[in-house]
Amino acid sequence: MPRTKASGWSNGKSVSQEISIINKIKTMVKTDAKVYFIMWKYAPHLLPNQNLKTFEDLKANYKTFTAGMTEPNCNKWLLEENVQSAVKWLLKRLHQAKLIELYNTYYEKAKEDTTAFKAFTEFADKFFAEEKDSELLSILNGIKDDEIE
Repeated sequence: MPRTKASGWSNGKSVSQEISIINKIKTMVKTDAKVYFIMWKYAPHLLPNQNLKTFEDLKANYKTFTAGMTEPNCNKWLLEENVQSAVKWLLKRLHQAKLIELYNTYYEKAKEDTTAFKAFTEFADKFFAEEKDSELLSILNGIKDDEIE
């Protein structure tokens, strides 16, 4: 059977169901300048151009930054509640990726060392326990108060 859109195959386009990190942050802060500033400050490796070392590099690369936008002025955005929420969301995503990397590291070491195996099992219990708690909370959040009694 040929690989066609009708048969469920895509033509090299992303089939991800998840909103991109940049788009998610934009829904939270509403402006491109704030999005790129947050990404540059906290996750520069996720920007298309990863060679932006200074604020001036960032400003020159993204035309959304106007002449009056200086680094000290943009740093004031970090006091806005929606910007703080976006930064916290981004840091949580980065933290989760680091935990997955750590899980894999422990796993590889546990194959050869009994001490590492013990550390791996303890880490795995905590790593997956958080997920179970989140699943339970999401189930409980769907129940109305009058249904609990």
